[in-house]
Amino acid sequence: MRRQNDTQILWRCFQYLRPYWKLEVGIYGLMILINLVNILTPQLIRRAIDGGIYGGDLVLLGQVVGGILLLTLAKGVMDYYQGQWTEFASQSAVYDIRNELLRKLVSLSFSFHDRTEAGQILSRAMQDVEHIRFLIGRAILRIIEGVVLILFTAVALLLMNVTLASLIILILPLLLHRAYKFGKQFRPLSLEIQNQLGVLTTRLEQNLRGARIVKAFAQENAEISRFIQENEKWFDLSAKSTTVQAVHAPMLDMIANFGTVLIIWYGGWQVTQNQLTLGELVAFTTYLAMLLRPIRL
Repeated sequence: MRRQNDTQILWRCFQYLRPYWKLEVGIYGLMILINLVNILTPQLIRRAIDGGIYGGDLVLLGQVVGGILLLTLAKGVMDYYQGQWTEFASQSAVYDIRNELLRKLVSLSFSFHDRTEAGQILSRAMQDVEHIRFLIGRAILRIIEGVVLILFTAVALLLMNVTLASLIILILPLLLHRAYKFGKQFRPLSLEIQNQLGVLTTRLEQNLRGARIVKAFAQENAEISRFIQENEKWFDLSAKSTTVQAVHAPMLDMIANFGTVLIIWYGGWQVTQNQLTLGELVAFTTYLAMLLRPIRL
């Protein structure tokens, strides 16, 4: 049987969402609406500052504040239903995967079970299936949501001020490059951790199943030493993974904060020259935070 590539495997995983396509339509429809609310909110803040506070129009200020509260309430309701539907669809798909996986394991030959470690099967059946649930649920939703938010925010920034938007766009390649480097180091480590967990599970399962034999031949200390050795390998891989995250996360924050400082400095200068209003500057910094959030995640 020809080995499938990653794209084919991903496609097979998403096929399990087919029976729940109505929920998926609702989930991604709400995602568009939520992003539109996110884009509209800074514009309302800009109007509240420029027209309400600096314009001295308390009626307008009250209306804008009320509008922001209503949008926040509506966004909260949409977030709730989006989360509920996403979890239900992914859990339902994984329920079907687990049933199909068990039917497949039961139908496999004795030779397969003889040459395959039980710990690896348990690790794949539990950990890998849980990873699939996260992938076809919240992970892919957050990726698409981030792309849509970046596109919407970029358009809003360009419409407001092309010069400031260009400064932000110049920062994005640095962030994307750093995020790519992080993923290139972190993904292989995650795979190694998963494989080592399978080895650890196998060692534990064999000791529990063969406890009488171990005791009969007085091999307790030897088995403990073997388990500690495998456990140390898993610990070292986990520590290395934590180190990679600890190094890259502050670097992403540093680049993002540099962009914020640059916008406040140049945008503040434009405000003093009456080329930009204070409300527009606040809206710009809010959009910048929204633009950087998907990349940080």
